[in-house]
Amino acid sequence: MWKIILATFLILMGAIEILLVLNKPLREEIMKNSPIQSTSSTPIFLVLAGISAFVMAFLLLFYDRVF
Repeated sequence: MWKIILATFLILMGAIEILLVLNKPLREEIMKNSPIQSTSSTPIFLVLAGISAFVMAFLLLFYDRVF
């Protein structure tokens, strides 16, 4: 049960990060209120974090079938 909850959370976080990459006004509004100042390379890091979250979620769900 804990694997499904954690995988759902990771998929949700990955989807939000990909959404922030695709929606620049939303990303700018969120980063405006952030204590860490945004740089021009922020979309690249968000894409990598989103893909990483998706990969971790699917490996967590299908670990028994692969290994």
